[in-house]
Amino acid sequence: MIGVFVIWALFLIVGFSNAVNLTDGLDGLATGATILSLAAYVIIGNWQLRQSCVEALTSSCYTVRDPLDLAVVASAVLGSCIGFLWFNAPPAKIFMGDTGSLALGGLIVGLAITTRTQLLLLLIGGLFVIITMSVMIQITSFRLTGKRVFRMAPLQHHFELKGWAETTIVIRFWIIQGLFMAIAIGLFYLEWMPS
Repeated sequence: MIGVFVIWALFLIVGFSNAVNLTDGLDGLATGATILSLAAYVIIGNWQLRQSCVEALTSSCYTVRDPLDLAVVASAVLGSCIGFLWFNAPPAKIFMGDTGSLALGGLIVGLAITTRTQLLLLLIGGLFVIITMSVMIQITSFRLTGKRVFRMAPLQHHFELKGWAETTIVIRFWIIQGLFMAIAIGLFYLEWMPS
């Protein structure tokens, strides 16, 4: 059983680290989306602390270890991303690159595993999932039919080639990520609600 979990964890780490890396194509896009994902984990960590099984053993308590520490880690990285975004906003003076984006993806997966919200990660990082799916669809379509579904993959570059301004794409994708985050927090709360 441990072997299955290790394979699952490696799949999540590799997949999500690369998803954040694929999103890091426009100034501020990956950083802003990561800020929203980390905000979700600050909320989740605080909620799990307030509903901990250590305090009261009820049917809707959480057995997560050190949820406040997880919320502090998420908020610390969130704060550093906000500081970084000041200089990464278009036109960027500082670039994140692979090192930053892969690390942020790994951190988000680490928070998902330690808060036991791995399946909710698909919504908490919804924008990352959509952008990764666009690349997978493009590659699959081109290899099978020789035709492209998008003008260019990842998805943000498709809209760039359609003539959208970079800031328009970034802001609209942040809005999409915010909606995904709100749905994820809603589902997290719904799962907690006493039946």
